[in-house]
Amino acid sequence: MTKTRNYKQMNNTITCSNCSNENPSYVHICENCNSFIRERVYNIDLWNLIGLLIESPGKAFKFIVYSEHKNFIGFVLLLITVKFLVDTRFISLVSLESFNPTTALYLSYSIVLLSLTVFLILYSYCFTLVNELLNIKTRFRDNFSVLVYSLIPNVFGIIFLFVIELVVFGGYLFSINPSPFVVKEFVAYLFAGAELSLVIWSVFLSFTAFRVQTNSILLSIINTIVFNIFIAVLLFFLSKYIFTL
Repeated sequence: MTKTRNYKQMNNTITCSNCSNENPSYVHICENCNSFIRERVYNIDLWNLIGLLIESPGKAFKFIVYSEHKNFIGFVLLLITVKFLVDTRFISLVSLESFNPTTALYLSYSIVLLSLTVFLILYSYCFTLVNELLNIKTRFRDNFSVLVYSLIPNVFGIIFLFVIELVVFGGYLFSINPSPFVVKEFVAYLFAGAELSLVIWSVFLSFTAFRVQTNSILLSIINTIVFNIFIAVLLFFLSKYIFTL
């Protein structure tokens, strides 16, 4: 007789329609009777995924979890790092009260990329362990992937918004004397609002990613707050460090 695995105390499960066994959400074959419980997903289609992240974030993150190959992760992470490097330069105007970079661009980028990657790995690992303690079965690679894709608004920020900001403000973009708010006040506030909207979108996506992985609103809120605070702290310290090497 086949032994049924019972996950009734576990959140985030898929119930097999054949034997009613509760399975971890990431499996596509029932662990008890080997019946197919959902369609098998091999790869991530980046353009379709971006559309889903805009239209239906919950479905997008489920698609990421279900995908066997987490392709485009490295590419997306490289683009996010570019935006984070730009953000650290903006933040340095406050943290250092000036912008006189002495660090080579490639070195600054490498430091931000390494710091962000290590942070995402550590947070994903801790998130996986905590979930296990709470009887929520998730996988590290799924958690890492959804967290990377939750930061995808930064890709829109660097490809579209930052390019327009450069065209409008030119060399004054990173200036504090005069600042962009003095050069073109109304336009600068419009861009600031757009930047804030990207941050809010990223926070919302991170909440959705945690919700998909835990199926708990409380855990999702806690993780969203902690995750984004760590991101902000990381950017602040990088802004003080990488431009003074």
